[in-house]
Amino acid sequence: MKIKKRNVLILIILIISINIVSIIVMPRIRFNINQNNNKSFIEKVREDALSSSVMIIQENYRQSENVSTNSISAGASGAIFKKEGNKYFALTAYHVIENRENADRTNIIIMGYDDLSFKDYLNNDGKYQGISNYYQQFPKGIIEYADEKYDLAVISFYSEEDYKVLSISDKSPEYGDIVANISNPHGKRNVITAGKVVSRTPNPFGDEDGKMQHPVIKHTALISEGSSGSALMNKDLEIVGINLGGNQNLFRQHISGMAMPMDKIVDFLNEWDYGGEDENS
Repeated sequence: MKIKKRNVLILIILIISINIVSIIVMPRIRFNINQNNNKSFIEKVREDALSSSVMIIQENYRQSENVSTNSISAGASGAIFKKEGNKYFALTAYHVIENRENADRTNIIIMGYDDLSFKDYLNNDGKYQGISNYYQQFPKGIIEYADEKYDLAVISFYSEEDYKVLSISDKSPEYGDIVANISNPHGKRNVITAGKVVSRTPNPFGDEDGKMQHPVIKHTALISEGSSGSALMNKDLEIVGINLGGNQNLFRQHISGMAMPMDKIVDFLNEWDYGGEDENS
């Protein structure tokens, strides 16, 4: 009897161990499969859409009685969708530009796809000049319109650079469609990932309290912290969603991304009444 109980215990431990290994290994396997199966699509994104991606950084200032301090955020993502002269407009997530740190003053800094972060600048033998001084060279972002109910925002900035302007798709992605994403996860620049749409209908997604829920599409293109606000693109390199966040397993590994679908993006932009002709490059 003792031998049977021990064998049952060993079997249970074995099953649990296999499940834990599967939870840890499967996300990486799925990511590799997605990347390998979509190499040509990823290369197309890199060649034709990379410069549409921007990195959004917040510089927060606080003033106490005798001390003033400032801090620089790790950075998030955005996608250029409109241009007027040398003025660009980028979509991002509302929570990217939200003043969460209750700063007395906040500057929004926009970095083009080929601009170096302060860390990369130093790693490339750049001369130390102070982090605030370094970021002063980049365009300041202006919040044109933002709405928490969509978790979307439009930021504008001026630049003489020739950046790609993405179109917004007139068709929502369907279950099984291949999609790609350019973002800046964990401060890394221009990370391109591909995956599939895995939701048949929009899913509710929002804060932990359930007070603000958004109807989003679920996809398997890998995103992480810093990817919020990035564009989800179809094979025509059109915006079909703006990434708001994602789901992780118990080991904080990516399971799925969540993006505001294009029909809600259009509703949001119509409420802004952005109008006018885009200068697609």
